[in-house]
Amino acid sequence: MLIPLERGGARPVFRQIVDYLRRAVESGRLPAGARLPPIRQLASELNVNRETVAAAYRELETLGLTTSGVGRGTFVVERPSGAAAPPADGAVVQRPFLPLLSRAAVATAGLPAVDYTAPAGAVHLERLVPDPSLYPVEPFRRALAHVLGRDGRALLDYGDPRGHDGLRRTLVARLARAGIEADVDDVVVTSGSTQALSLGVRAFCDPGDAVAVESPTYPGALATLAALGLRAVPVPMDAAGLDLDALEGLLARSGARLVYTMPTFQNPTGLTTGLEHRRRLLALSARYGVPVLEDDFQLDLRMAGRPEPSLRALDPSGRVVAIGTFSKALFPGVRVGWIVAPPPIARAVIALKRASDLSGSAPLQAALARLIAEGEYDKHLRRIQVELRRRHEAARAALERHLPKGSSFTRPDGGLALWVTLPEALDSSALLPAAKQAGVVYTPGGPFFADGRRSSALRLSIAAAGPADLERGIRALGEVARAALPRARGRATPPAEGLTVHV
Repeated sequence: MLIPLERGGARPVFRQIVDYLRRAVESGRLPAGARLPPIRQLASELNVNRETVAAAYRELETLGLTTSGVGRGTFVVERPSGAAAPPADGAVVQRPFLPLLSRAAVATAGLPAVDYTAPAGAVHLERLVPDPSLYPVEPFRRALAHVLGRDGRALLDYGDPRGHDGLRRTLVARLARAGIEADVDDVVVTSGSTQALSLGVRAFCDPGDAVAVESPTYPGALATLAALGLRAVPVPMDAAGLDLDALEGLLARSGARLVYTMPTFQNPTGLTTGLEHRRRLLALSARYGVPVLEDDFQLDLRMAGRPEPSLRALDPSGRVVAIGTFSKALFPGVRVGWIVAPPPIARAVIALKRASDLSGSAPLQAALARLIAEGEYDKHLRRIQVELRRRHEAARAALERHLPKGSSFTRPDGGLALWVTLPEALDSSALLPAAKQAGVVYTPGGPFFADGRRSSALRLSIAAAGPADLERGIRALGEVARAALPRARGRATPPAEGLTVHV
């Protein structure tokens, strides 16, 4: 029995257990005669002291809802009034359904949710989804028609769980251009980067294990870890990237099974770590025997600067597993990501993938391989990189003009997002409703932290907004922030937390 508990809230845990079970009995979800879990078992499942559960059970018995006996357990009693007459012999008794949700389901559902609905005409800067006007629809249509005409019957069968052979070979060649040496058997094609992340984590971790994550980090990664029953252990970031001193302290004391990191164009900050930072991270991985899951989801979205070698390219030991996707540079509907791992890990990933979905979409993977082979993907990237430069420049100029004094923002050399830190008196979640009414939508900082903390930071996505919309949206953001500052400074609120990178 899983009972959702609010730890550290105003109501004692004991009272929350009593109230939940009382409602379940009174509603009939726990029918008369139902046996409650043993005290020791429920205490273990809820991660509370046994005496807390024992006190809750005693309270239920005092309320006349249960009865118990030494060696017998605790049972729901017949309701003294209003109870239905016993059914005739042979009648079927319909009991109300009592869903017993898993811890992972409750934990995932309990993650912060944000309402992004806004008035018509608002500038949407919250989604990290490419601009549909830039999708290479016609080239992809031709590629899909070609592969279906050539290999249609074979492609419409179940595919290889490793992925389409032509696409895997294409990925090997493209990864080599980025300095990553891999054999075709090291590459597994996945249904997007979310599946790649899930499979990569499952290859190393069991439910209950700890995974070190950047703080702030991608909310989808936090959701994936929660859904797998894993504990996300946050490691703070600074202007150089992941705080490696803090990471070393964590690895030395906690037994984290995996480090999840985005060293290039990190989500949400846009930061890219330097070469020495990457080498030190690999040294920590080797020292503590902890593998690294490198998420290079914006590999092809560099618009300026010299790329640093990926962790996978620098890794001599096979401790780094790299994942990537075409969703950000191309379009998300193709649902193609990948994992690059040493053969023993790749074989484990393949087994896990076969158990989860048998195989991905062979027609879409084959069409993507064709699109790349024809040069259309690289042509598309050149157009995207020009547009990214225009949008980043427009966003930076607008932020410099319109943000209130005391604000800062990151200046990435690529990717689709910037991390903006407003004056610490402001709460970006509390500010969002007013911003939406003023005509701009962004992602507040709280969901990027494992504890959903109050934050003055926010993520702005330039993915689907051109320069004119960026100017209009950022101007509205600045106006709303400045208007809220006097009220915010007049309230006794704790400082908002978030990575600050000074302009």
